[in-house]
Amino acid sequence: MDFATPPRRPARESVVPMINVVFLLLIFFLMSAQIAPPEPVAVTLPFSETADSPLQDGGHVVWLGADGVLLSATSVGQDVLAELAARPAPVTLHADAQLAASELARVLRLMGEQGVRDVALVAVSGAP
Repeated sequence: MDFATPPRRPARESVVPMINVVFLLLIFFLMSAQIAPPEPVAVTLPFSETADSPLQDGGHVVWLGADGVLLSATSVGQDVLAELAARPAPVTLHADAQLAASELARVLRLMGEQGVRDVALVAVSGAP
């Protein structure tokens, strides 16, 4: 018979420090994340038969309300056109479905006069 003491098992590593680090990282990323600002005006998007995504990276995002007022995240009306002229870039346009086509054409003409050559109109895919 062997009466020698059995070898001790190594102590298991605690996972508590790892859980603490994960929670600290989660809190850090939640606090440092930039939340997207709300849209400056509520826009009902028109419907489209295609499912193409016109959203462009690095360009301007502007909204055109049903009343024909042009808005960006920081400007309204003619100031938006001045922004577009100051920094030529593709434009993503969120136009209201109730907007008259003549008003949309007028705004697109004004954008063209400011040097905007690439405008993507955002729409909802599918039938109403």
